[in-house]
Amino acid sequence: MSHRNTHGAIIDAVSYGSFSMLFNSNCLFFAGHFPNNPVVPGVLLLDTIYDNLLKIGKSNIVGIDNARFYKTVLPNEKVIVKINDLPDKVVCTVKNDTGRILKVSYIKAQ
Repeated sequence: MSHRNTHGAIIDAVSYGSFSMLFNSNCLFFAGHFPNNPVVPGVLLLDTIYDNLLKIGKSNIVGIDNARFYKTVLPNEKVIVKINDLPDKVVCTVKNDTGRILKVSYIKAQ
């Protein structure tokens, strides 16, 4: 089932442990980030992943341990987020058709 988050991303469950994200080109932030070369801001990727983790019941996240960006996400580009739920953190790997975009570790409360 598809839903939109507060940033305008369209979120779809792909399978247990993964979901897709797509930011339509009409999202307001693209006008300022960047006008002639729009990309999804990294902070919105991290926040959208976090919001969806909360939505699926991962409510014990208290911060980010590490985030590594490999590529940018463009308007209308669908990316897949794979969730690896470990005892002390939730590691999310974001990929598109050409490879890895982002890997982030969210810390769980102990």
